[in-house]
Amino acid sequence: MRTRIAAAWCLLLLLTLGLAACGVPGESGSGAGLSQAALEASIRNDRKHLFDGSLTYTPDVSMSVGGRLTYAVVLTARGEKSARRAAQAALETRVFRVGGWQGAGLSADGPEVKTVLHGPQRQAIGAPGENAQWQWSVSADEPGDYDLALTVITYQGETSRALETLSPPIKVHLKVYNTWSHRFTSMRNWLYTAAGISGALVGIFALRAPLTELVQGRREARKQRDENRDGYM
Repeated sequence: MRTRIAAAWCLLLLLTLGLAACGVPGESGSGAGLSQAALEASIRNDRKHLFDGSLTYTPDVSMSVGGRLTYAVVLTARGEKSARRAAQAALETRVFRVGGWQGAGLSADGPEVKTVLHGPQRQAIGAPGENAQWQWSVSADEPGDYDLALTVITYQGETSRALETLSPPIKVHLKVYNTWSHRFTSMRNWLYTAAGISGALVGIFALRAPLTELVQGRREARKQRDENRDGYM
């Protein structure tokens, strides 16, 4: 009996140690199940392996209202040759730490401007000299001056945790020029609106005389009834 109990305890101990060694599948990559301290340590460790990089972008762009503009940025893990090429080709550069999965976004400060990303939002950079590129289609419904916010993030693997974030976001100034076709369309819409208001006012004035007569007739009828009532009394 004692031998069986001892064997059962040994089997239970072996199973416990085996589960602890193997872990739960699918949790190591996402960080699920890690303690807060272990998660912070993994983030610090991954940050040590990032590369120096540079973001090249255009700070000022312009377009005509109703048209479309293609806006592109390039994020490069710096090597000696790539750094020189970036410095020569770019209008502006921003130092940024890269490595692994990179994400970028471009957003407008109002509903008049729309941005549409062409291609994947996340791209990989694995070694110095490699780069990631993003392109957006930008359109505007109204002329004016607008600010676009350009954001870039270096993610920890395929998670949503950020190892590096471009802070503050880059402001890209967008100048939208008016066109004769847009002026004509705006004027035509204004004329339609003015015509509708004028028609409503004409209708109100057309009904004014009948309404006045109706009110006056009711007053006369009320007055006549009062006089008849007084005479009867």
